[in-house]
Amino acid sequence: MKKILLSIAAVFTVASFNAQCTEIFISEYVEGWSNNKAIELVNPTSAPIDLSAYELRRYSNGSTSADATKKLALSGTIAAHGTFVIVIDKRDSTGTGQEAPVWDTLQNQADVFLCPVYAINNVMYFNGNDALALFKGTVAIDVFGKVGEDPGTINGVTSSNKSYGWPLISLSGDSIAWTKDHVLIRKFNVTEGDSDALNAFDPRAEWDSLSPLNFSNLGEHFCNCPGLLSISENEITEKFNVFPNPSSLGLITIKASNVPTTIEVYSITGAKVIEQNANSTTIRISTDELNKGIYFVALTFENGQKLTKKIILN
Repeated sequence: MKKILLSIAAVFTVASFNAQCTEIFISEYVEGWSNNKAIELVNPTSAPIDLSAYELRRYSNGSTSADATKKLALSGTIAAHGTFVIVIDKRDSTGTGQEAPVWDTLQNQADVFLCPVYAINNVMYFNGNDALALFKGTVAIDVFGKVGEDPGTINGVTSSNKSYGWPLISLSGDSIAWTKDHVLIRKFNVTEGDSDALNAFDPRAEWDSLSPLNFSNLGEHFCNCPGLLSISENEITEKFNVFPNPSSLGLITIKASNVPTTIEVYSITGAKVIEQNANSTTIRISTDELNKGIYFVALTFENGQKLTKKIILN
């Protein structure tokens, strides 16, 4: 056992650059009923971050290693102070059992759908007792769970017990793990990842728990970092809506509280695909030349406020 722990420690070298608010980390964990599974990453910095240097790894059922099917190379860009939502790719409306579709309310929050075939890649098939690690190159910068520990088998507790997952408070039937059938959001005071794969994992220390079907917080994250502090409604003087959303009409309409100075549309990779000015609070934008997928509409107002909304083009 000592040799195993030493080998794990060698793999999970603590990153010296992982200072607060300077590196992306896991901000939301969705282990909802059935195939409703998602991971949200947040960029707490003031600059976009290229995800091509990062990957997610799943250490299943207490494993101390992750083979190629449990390593997920990421791509795309997280905008400054933005989030990136990964949802398991189960969208066949006729699917049943292990192929049951992700609920529409979660699909609508996705930035990307990944890992549809288990035998090829199964990182997004976590189910409460699997450790997840976010790597930058060969260095782990955030770990959810404890690598090498299967909470479903601690002290003889089996996967059929309600304590299947972390934390295991007791062996009584009243002990329910937070990592199984829950949505977890990183607490406001957490401003960096947990790069120690071997420390005891109790999600209550850094996470808030929601019901397994509450996906409303995906797509934005507030924490004690510049640019990610929550703004009260009294401080937000401008507002806008986009409809229809999702849209299959080749056209979207924006209704704003005031005339915006600039309207921009960005792709999921951070590329600006549309930029135009406005002379009215009602603006129509043609999306005919855009591919289907997820985009972000950003409006800048004369008072300096810049608001962003996600849109889906079908």
